[in-house]
Amino acid sequence: MTLLDNIIIIFFFAGIMLFSIYQKRNIKNNNSYFLAGKSMHWFVVMLSIVATETSVLTFVGIPAISYSKANWNFLQVVFGYIFGRILVSYFFLPMYYKEGIVSIYQIIGFKFGKFNQKMASLTFLITRLFADGVRFLATAGIVSTITGWNLDFSILAIGIITIFYSSMGGLKTILWVDGFQFFIYLSCGLIAIFHILNQDVFYIAASNSFNYQKIYDNGFLEVLSGSVSFFSLQGVLMSVLAGALMSIGSHGIDYLMVQRVLSTKDISSARKAMIGSGVFVLIQFSIFLCVGTLILNGGFFNSSINSNNIFTQYIIDYIPSGLKGIMLAGALSAAMSSLSSSINSLASSTIIDIFEGKVNLNRSMLASVLWGALLTLFCMIFEYDPESSIIVLCLKIVSFTYGGLISLFIFARLDISFLKESIKVGYIFSILLLLVLAYFDISWEYFIGISIISNFLIACIIDLLIRRLEN
Repeated sequence: MTLLDNIIIIFFFAGIMLFSIYQKRNIKNNNSYFLAGKSMHWFVVMLSIVATETSVLTFVGIPAISYSKANWNFLQVVFGYIFGRILVSYFFLPMYYKEGIVSIYQIIGFKFGKFNQKMASLTFLITRLFADGVRFLATAGIVSTITGWNLDFSILAIGIITIFYSSMGGLKTILWVDGFQFFIYLSCGLIAIFHILNQDVFYIAASNSFNYQKIYDNGFLEVLSGSVSFFSLQGVLMSVLAGALMSIGSHGIDYLMVQRVLSTKDISSARKAMIGSGVFVLIQFSIFLCVGTLILNGGFFNSSINSNNIFTQYIIDYIPSGLKGIMLAGALSAAMSSLSSSINSLASSTIIDIFEGKVNLNRSMLASVLWGALLTLFCMIFEYDPESSIIVLCLKIVSFTYGGLISLFIFARLDISFLKESIKVGYIFSILLLLVLAYFDISWEYFIGISIISNFLIACIIDLLIRRLEN
């Protein structure tokens, strides 16, 4: 890191913090703090959704996938993401806007009582703590590697600054900063592609063993491949289905994402933001898959390098001063966009669902600070296998709970009367079943579908038994 790189990072941090201080003047109550007064433009919200969901997993994990797999088959899952968001836009969003809620788990409370609302909220809080803790740790590792900073110092630096601007400025600040950060790290992908194609070392390797036709002929750009069977994890249909279910879970019943669309003024704007985010994810993933493919075919590293480290190592070894500072700002943007969004949504769900909204604005800000501190602490003590895929680890975490939560919202959406007790038993059973399946090494890709089906069946059976006993 040179003086120029450090200056870029200092200006990056300072600009975000000053903007949050400026935005604080617009916060009057919990509604403006947690939903930005429902005044945000759909395009800004769309960028925030993309920035929040992809974060460092895109910046590091996506190039690693195309590098290690030597194809673009992962885009099959992204097609499922788009389909899932279309379903969310027309199945779940109308329900949220009709009720005029702050937290989506209020829907569960209206339909099935406060206990089930708090159970759903606690599931969300625990899932986000683990999943976002892993994301945070991965990004801090990148920052530590590039800068030479101690890992704990990297965690604290990112954590403190993100806690400051997210707790100070509320959701409106987070959404605008997310949009800015999205363009920074998307630019990093484009800069990397341009830089790779203009490296002397790249063309030395190309003169011996590389050309564009080779990339195509060897299937490095292959998107659709494999069996059409639903029982093949590598098949097209299974990948699209898994992506759709994951998207329904992450964007339909996970408050981290839904909170963003609820900040728009109406259902039409919310749908534009939701569906548009799927298209932007496709574009973004394609850019970073291209980075991994070019690094693989450029002969930059030997086969012993961990694929999770290839983009980070390329930045360290080949990106010049100045551009390296921008790249680091991109990595920081990827981290902070997810972390800030997580902090605000965790605080909102805690205040609205657990404490039932009976606190003032200052307590809401304090909740943001406490959740930020907890995420930072979790990140410092958590350990994971560095040889495993960061993306897969996060997907495994959320796959344990998304199915059960999706089931709760389907029950709430359908015009069918279920007893509160049957909903509770079905939900708990579905999560316990997944723990058993995980013990027997059943692939996590099946978890969401299994959880939805088991929750529905058990809830129906218990509901029928209770009604018969009562009669």
